[in-house]
Amino acid sequence: MTKKTKNKSVKLNRNYLVDADVFLKEELKDPEFRRAYEEEGLKFKIAQTVYKRRKAKNLSQAELAQKARTTQKVISRIEHSDVSVGVDLLQRIASALDLKVNISLR
Repeated sequence: MTKKTKNKSVKLNRNYLVDADVFLKEELKDPEFRRAYEEEGLKFKIAQTVYKRRKAKNLSQAELAQKARTTQKVISRIEHSDVSVGVDLLQRIASALDLKVNISLR
């Protein structure tokens, strides 16, 4: 059972307590875990940006979907980080929200 406490510790089971930052640092040493962690972080950032901008422009998901030539269901999945977004769709969504896509590879 996972439980967050005031000092950022995570209870992994009844007898073992570990600091979440220490646990994450250790897990990030695994290349496969790091890749998955970074991918989820990127999906979350995209989700936040799309949601906040859509709300700021007073658009419904259906209205944004129509402008971006996709479906409301796809917009919902993007806003809930449930799907990876391709560059073409990301550009259409950005355009519909008066945003620009800036991609950097490092």
